[in-house]
Amino acid sequence: MQLVGETTATNSFHSNIMLVNNRQVLNPCCCSLRFASSGGYSVLHSSGLQHWFKNWQGHRKHKLAASTFAAAVGFFHRRRLQLWLEKIGAIEPFSGNLATCWSNVKEEEALERYKLITGNSVLFPEFQVYGNTNAGDDWLGASPDGVVDRLVYGLSSRGVLEIKCPFFDGNMKKATPWLRIPLFCVPQAQGLMEILDRDWMDFCVWTPTRSSLFRLYRDAEYWDVLKMVLSDF
Repeated sequence: MQLVGETTATNSFHSNIMLVNNRQVLNPCCCSLRFASSGGYSVLHSSGLQHWFKNWQGHRKHKLAASTFAAAVGFFHRRRLQLWLEKIGAIEPFSGNLATCWSNVKEEEALERYKLITGNSVLFPEFQVYGNTNAGDDWLGASPDGVVDRLVYGLSSRGVLEIKCPFFDGNMKKATPWLRIPLFCVPQAQGLMEILDRDWMDFCVWTPTRSSLFRLYRDAEYWDVLKMVLSDF
């Protein structure tokens, strides 16, 4: 499989995925790409479109991960119900779409831009379980894009990095970085800081031409309310 990277901000990701041997079938209605074979293997599951270091779906299976916190508290229509069905095994868990593939492919580029802007070094921990430090809370977990450890005036400053690469439905003409953090991102952000025991978060929004960077701080009161709602799971 060949992935054709964008050369200008006007390219469409939908039209930039190709397969060798002409075995790709594209359904423009649902944007589902599959091999024309009896197995019906989804192109979206190709190794070249997976995250470059996060490979721990098995660890997440029986946890409520920070990336699902917004859905769990009802930010998205019907997604809370879908998450319930996933957790009880009634349906298969969400495994990705074109937007998540775009993020997987572009996150390393976004990371390099973040390091260039801030000068920060970034470490990449494995999937973190909240119960490691809080007995009885091991049903909560988090998968950070990176962590940052710095010394500021001789004092330790511990942060977590979250990278977003918005897809804009594949239309890079619309690709402008967010001017503010959407409210639906806050549950994930506060969850990451709490589970990893970090004081702040750098929230980086990447597009092919520009980026925006925000600093959030840990909010214990917000977390207490959020955790109470999450406990339904």
